[in-house]
Amino acid sequence: MSFRSTYHANGKLLLTSEYLVLHGAKAIAMPLNVGQQMAVSIDSERKNILWQAFYQNQVWFSCELDSADFSVLATTDPGKATTLVRILQAIRSLNPDFSLAPGTSFKTTIEANPEWGLGSSSTLLSLLSQFANVDPFVMNEMVFQGSGFDIACATADGPIIYVRNKAIEPVTLDYPFADQLFLIYSGRKKRTATEISAFLKEKKVSKQQVEEVSLLTDEFLRCRDQNEFNLLIRMHEALISKLIERIAIKPELFADFKGEVKSLGAWGGDFFLASTNKWTFEEVRKYFENKGLMTVFKWNDLILKRQ
Repeated sequence: MSFRSTYHANGKLLLTSEYLVLHGAKAIAMPLNVGQQMAVSIDSERKNILWQAFYQNQVWFSCELDSADFSVLATTDPGKATTLVRILQAIRSLNPDFSLAPGTSFKTTIEANPEWGLGSSSTLLSLLSQFANVDPFVMNEMVFQGSGFDIACATADGPIIYVRNKAIEPVTLDYPFADQLFLIYSGRKKRTATEISAFLKEKKVSKQQVEEVSLLTDEFLRCRDQNEFNLLIRMHEALISKLIERIAIKPELFADFKGEVKSLGAWGGDFFLASTNKWTFEEVRKYFENKGLMTVFKWNDLILKRQ
């Protein structure tokens, strides 16, 4: 048995326009240095489809599917298996000729903790769309109903401006103060599909709100001064706070932080950004560790920079 083909997709973070990107707001989306790889092979001695997902050389999810109808024969996680089957079925609906030979084996390797919310689902969808040669954005609408920014990040080579259903625009985020920006895992992974469904069902969004956050996105792009950057964070957090009727993350949890803190996606989960010119990396790490948050990255260690 030898591997027939390999694929890669980047993880993601959303710097601006969380929630409002669903309504066509202009957003800064950032592919990451970590993502997911997939290798596909065929074992002629097997009859069924084998899927194995690895993290740090350990299997964190596996399943066996019927090669004819993709029904689940065995799995370590029924929820994840259901998502996988939905993606395969979406591929088949887009390409009725799509099939998997008996004995097809998929081995994925995720490069960051799958609990961190950096795109384990979106990278999976991207990998399979690359493999099957179908449109990942159409698949995303069918399976996840998300904005698609994470799908765009999966194959981008650096930061992008993302507007739903419009051409992707590559941009450069050369912040002179990048070494004073930090990315922290909140320890509370959000189910993105659930958050999206709740937001779309409960919230009315005005054209003015979309325009306001899009203008803030433009300011984040132009910004070269950290004090201005921190002001933009406060303005962005205030806008989203009013929209979703929730307290922003800094006043709620980090009021004594010497700088600004911004959510990067669904509020209350996944990663957030800390910006400070008062503390060193070690001081920032100690501050968040004292709050029980042990995963702290430097900006440049996680954000994919266009070469």
